Amino acid sequence: MASVIGFTLAVVKMDDMLDFYSRVFKISFNRIQRFNTKMYQGNWDSLELLFCPAHLANNKAEQNRHQFNVIVDDIQKSINLVTANNGILIGEISKDESFLSIGCYDPDKNSIVLKQYA
Repeated sequence: MASVIGFTLAVVKMDDMLDFYSRVFKISFNRIQRFNTKMYQGNWDSLELLFCPAHLANNKAEQNRHQFNVIVDDIQKSINLVTANNGILIGEISKDESFLSIGCYDPDKNSIVLKQYA
């Protein structure tokens, strides 16, 4: 059995991404030095999140190949934080029997689905 303990994002807009994830998801980042460059590491609950400059990872992707699904306490408050911190909403809030949900992009255009229990 495998357990995920960390996730690395290849980042283009480092300052915007740090602001976005710090303000929207309350992640505190520490600057670390690896491979002769600055990277930023933070804990998102039990997940270790590492921001690596995209050029170092030789990542030229124009859109992500992953998507975070994040349960939030207050979807409207999260929407306000997303739009105030260079995020972009995707569509409108939808509702099913379990969740209110809405998609958004972070400043590097990684998609995230915000979910609030209905």
